[in-house]
Amino acid sequence: MQRLTAAAASVAGLGSTTVRIDALSNHLPPLFAGAAEYYVRYRSEYPAPIFTELAGRLGLDGRQSALDLGCGPGMATFGLTEHVASVTAVDPDREMLAAGHALAVEKGVDGIDWREGSSEDLAGLGVGPFDLALMAASFHWMDRPATLAALDKLINPGGAVVIITGSMSGLARDTPNRPAWAEAAYTTRERWAPSRRRWRGDTSDNQSTYTLQRGENRAVLEASAFASVDSYELHWQRTHTVDELIGLLMTVPDLTPTALGDRIDGFRTELREALLAAQPGEHFVEPIWTQVLIGRRPTD
Repeated sequence: MQRLTAAAASVAGLGSTTVRIDALSNHLPPLFAGAAEYYVRYRSEYPAPIFTELAGRLGLDGRQSALDLGCGPGMATFGLTEHVASVTAVDPDREMLAAGHALAVEKGVDGIDWREGSSEDLAGLGVGPFDLALMAASFHWMDRPATLAALDKLINPGGAVVIITGSMSGLARDTPNRPAWAEAAYTTRERWAPSRRRWRGDTSDNQSTYTLQRGENRAVLEASAFASVDSYELHWQRTHTVDELIGLLMTVPDLTPTALGDRIDGFRTELREALLAAQPGEHFVEPIWTQVLIGRRPTD
């Protein structure tokens, strides 16, 4: 596994974009209701080196078609557009799609087709085929084996499936060099949202939204049609004020403004007190550990 390093990155482009909202009946629950604005303000797009490395490994030369499944407002979409001809960006949340479309217009990014839908809707969306499918901080919300089976019908010969862990991993307990404030934030989150949700068909006892399934995702890939797996990592960081960090936490399902409702002021106050008690000061450095898994069909 190769490790990369980066300090910061931003992505921009030229042109226009299109958006299409299809009427679909089979959606994931509204886990991120009210979170789109917070995503845009407080989450980060993935750093450019992730996509530069990906382009090199997959031979992307600006002629390929890509699917960004569970795209949100485009945290990975815009970086991907730098290396492919077109991206179909699919998400079940209309607010996320609208935010992504607005960002694309603001950035002048061309070649994105925004579609309402989910991993369960792929066969009925009328999209594809694609040279690659990317899932950035979204694969854990899906019925992963079923999603990979559906993608096997949409990915061209020689194509790939790419799984990227989140752009917000400082809270995860397996993040290297995890700061003291991260445990305070994690504990506060557990008190306010102790029973969180995974994909809606999950009937297991484990109701954690995200257990950083790095090894588990690899095993799922290796049991699929895309069983030849390559990977690399990027260790990077972001610096937040306490208000920015509170906003970042409110992008987490069941802690969104809509989910908190009239509890929002109480949550903000308790989290602020916990963060400042753990680390007095004005700036909070968030270490982020991003892993990229690339699954291809075996050639032997």
